[in-house]
Amino acid sequence: MGAEQESAAVQTAEQELFGHGCHDPDPSDNLHFARTTDQKCIGYRSYGTGYQTLILVHGWSVSGDVYDNFLTELDTSKYRVLVPDLRGTGASDRPATGYTLDNYQRDVLAVANHAFALRFVLVGHSMGGAIAQKIASERPGRVRGLVLMSPVPASGFPLPPDAYGLFHASANDPALQEIVFNISSVALSPADMAHLLASAASVEPVASQESLDAWTQADFADQLHRVRMPTLVMVSDDPFLTAPILQDLVVDPIGCNAELEYFPGSGHYLQVEDAPQTASIFEAFVDDLGWGRWNWCR
Repeated sequence: MGAEQESAAVQTAEQELFGHGCHDPDPSDNLHFARTTDQKCIGYRSYGTGYQTLILVHGWSVSGDVYDNFLTELDTSKYRVLVPDLRGTGASDRPATGYTLDNYQRDVLAVANHAFALRFVLVGHSMGGAIAQKIASERPGRVRGLVLMSPVPASGFPLPPDAYGLFHASANDPALQEIVFNISSVALSPADMAHLLASAASVEPVASQESLDAWTQADFADQLHRVRMPTLVMVSDDPFLTAPILQDLVVDPIGCNAELEYFPGSGHYLQVEDAPQTASIFEAFVDDLGWGRWNWCR
């Protein structure tokens, strides 16, 4: 994308900022609704009253409540936190098809626009990390800082046939969902497992299956040089997306604006398995953004 195209994209985003929502908010559940440019209604929750806006993008086959543990550890007096349910999950619309990274990008930007967040810190876990990288590379003017938790790389993450078959079939089978969560994690408590299974139950099966192809076949690594904002990649003892893999496929392609933070003891769902440690590292990074961290690098 050239300078003129990038400027046009930012201008378009600013014009979309004043779009209308879909439904009246639900004060009893802190629930708001944004309308996407393809006329889908996206539910999101808003927490906190701070000056810094954070958008938390969830991953595959769960909804925004995958961040519930993490949210209990954040000092929301410092932040305004927006947590969307991507299409096909939670409180959002459930179209018959169209569960692509491009459409998920629409969902996140619709939430930002509805909440009048012109610039924000973008957080993505797993598939949400791929979505966050895509937004940061295509709308860099809107992203103040980028936090990627066990992210799927922009080059995708193909699975072996047996693992792909398990993940695909789990869309319709809670017992298989539990297997997927178990093999992906290290320190899930029984309560956390129950919470993840309840979150997975809110996901439309076609959304799970189509988005599986979206993140395993992602192919936009050639855009990562446009990610110019400070970027933190967080990883623990993920059995699939290991620290060396993320260094090679995410941190190094972004360049000197990015750093990797490893801490032991958790698996893929680090913000669930060890919410206090995840939040502590996260807050240190976000709070440093006010000092122009790494901005000299670009």
